[in-house]
Amino acid sequence: MLVVDRSRALRDQIAELLGELAAEVAWATRELALDELRAAVAAGHPFDVVVLDADPALTAAGVRELAAGGGSPRIVLVAAGEGGIALAGRLGASDVVLRPLGAAELAFRIGRLPGGELRADKRRPRKTDIIIGTGAWIKELYDRIAMVAATDVTVAIFGESGTGKELVARTIHTSSPRHDAPFVVVNCAAIPEALLEDELFGHVRGAFTDATRDREGLLAAAHTGTLFLDEIGELPLPLQGKLLRVLQSQEFRRIGDDQDRRVDVRIVTATNRDLDQLVARGSFRQDLYYRINVFPMHLPALRERPEDIALLVHHFIAKYRARLGKPIDGIAPGALRRFSAYDFPGNVRELENKVHQAMVVAEGPVIGEADIALPATRAAGARPDIARPFRELKQEAIVAFEKAYLTELLREHRGNLARAARAAGMDRKNLWALAVRHGLDRAQFKKP
Repeated sequence: MLVVDRSRALRDQIAELLGELAAEVAWATRELALDELRAAVAAGHPFDVVVLDADPALTAAGVRELAAGGGSPRIVLVAAGEGGIALAGRLGASDVVLRPLGAAELAFRIGRLPGGELRADKRRPRKTDIIIGTGAWIKELYDRIAMVAATDVTVAIFGESGTGKELVARTIHTSSPRHDAPFVVVNCAAIPEALLEDELFGHVRGAFTDATRDREGLLAAAHTGTLFLDEIGELPLPLQGKLLRVLQSQEFRRIGDDQDRRVDVRIVTATNRDLDQLVARGSFRQDLYYRINVFPMHLPALRERPEDIALLVHHFIAKYRARLGKPIDGIAPGALRRFSAYDFPGNVRELENKVHQAMVVAEGPVIGEADIALPATRAAGARPDIARPFRELKQEAIVAFEKAYLTELLREHRGNLARAARAAGMDRKNLWALAVRHGLDRAQFKKP
């Protein structure tokens, strides 16, 4: 790794944080950086990563020159605050590390394999798989990911819908020894119960009327890799027992088969439900709960970390600017205040959708207040009944919001699922599964 800065201070800090994870951490000033990179290429030992301290004098052409002249190393920018993400996007840097630097986050951003060596390009997490955040929670999250990634321990991720649970699961996978194997996602709430067993375990020919050939399930597809079971709280009780067997013995049986099959798979689960409450109601097996809850991780709601909204807004602007073909590179202060004042019940997913919408509408180089489709205020609710358990009240509020939101959404789009899903920023199957769960029939919303 080559650290490019005016002094050795950043180089010394990075070397101390990474320890043995980086075989060599060299230093050069901006003026001598290109010569250092070319010399390393000529010697047959090119640098894997160039770490640049954010500087107003940096240009996209200068970054491209460093990348092209030094054997195409990854360019990682070290910056502070919300402007760092936008600056990295404008300069074409591979990634950005925000100050204050933390060892686990730095290692993940640079991209390392468990065991120490730096990751080759094809093994890096995707650029879109960046977990954005500041403060203690993001440092703790990366520390816990680093702690568990190299193991095969089952991980349970808890958090409200839209907080990034799949992103965390994918980061665990790409940072694990299984990173080159499949990462298979199963949304337990989106697949009808009658089909879910077949989707997970597969079937043999003749198992049922339409079974004209053998079919491998998603569990077999995840062999040697990671199976991510999203919305595990929606898994039907009969399938919970079969999943428990997989966790206990790494064996399963296809529908209609008389032979057990072995599978080598790591299981990561996620839910926005209170599993303790589901266990108490008898709708979730206690023994399965103990099996999946070996290493729990909790993601905060966006309203609990409003200081991250500006970072996320700039990240999404950089993400969608090229796709939309618009030269939008910022947001007006008033527009940012509107985003920051909203509590985003849909969390990061909703924020991303609103930024995307605003960019479509915006006509200038920045997103203005008029471009944002948000309620001016959110009505304050009635005084909560503090005599009742917090989790019970919270779940009731979530259920009430989901039903009210879906009712208005389907009414607005007259029962058209495709249009409603696009407007909500949701997968069509997920939207319909949620509507069914709340007893909504799209026929009632269709235009007479």
